[in-house]
Amino acid sequence: MRLARLRRSIKSLPRVLKAAFAVTDRKRWLKNAKESPSWDERNELIAQYIPAHSSILDLGAGAQTLRRHAPSARLYVPCDIVRSTPDCIVCDFNRGIYPPADQTYDITICSGVLEYLHEPFDFLERIRAYSKTFILSYQPAIGARAEKMERLAHGFVNDLSREELEAHLQRAGYRCECVAKWQAQLIYRLERG
Repeated sequence: MRLARLRRSIKSLPRVLKAAFAVTDRKRWLKNAKESPSWDERNELIAQYIPAHSSILDLGAGAQTLRRHAPSARLYVPCDIVRSTPDCIVCDFNRGIYPPADQTYDITICSGVLEYLHEPFDFLERIRAYSKTFILSYQPAIGARAEKMERLAHGFVNDLSREELEAHLQRAGYRCECVAKWQAQLIYRLERG
């Protein structure tokens, strides 16, 4: 048991160091953009909360499997740190590079993004311009000592509790409702006030 845990720790060391030193793991995201992710079930669940014929802005689109799960969308605009398709808008939220705010969408999706942001509250403020409705997933920190290393091993760079996240969302003028749970992640529907 200890040997297996040690092997996992050693294997995740490069990701831990990148997260700890605020280095974006572009190689990881490029790989993820090319294959169906293990978290595709989360996108399937999120798609249930997207009204038919919506225009969708998908921040952190990765392999863009949400596009497949929301086939009735009238418009799907993917954004990610790597260009996985010609229509993908390249962004780096940790460096302040966002999609242009010259168009609004019916719904903005932020699935598996917030955990990787050094300034998650700044992100939540900046995305308000894109739509009135948002779907956001987040794996809140529960505060256990061993959890910090596990979060770093996943590449997570912030440790918001559920209470901290929800309090900030309310202060920022979002009406938020936790509509689902996928593994340890909470899925929120947000309405901009």
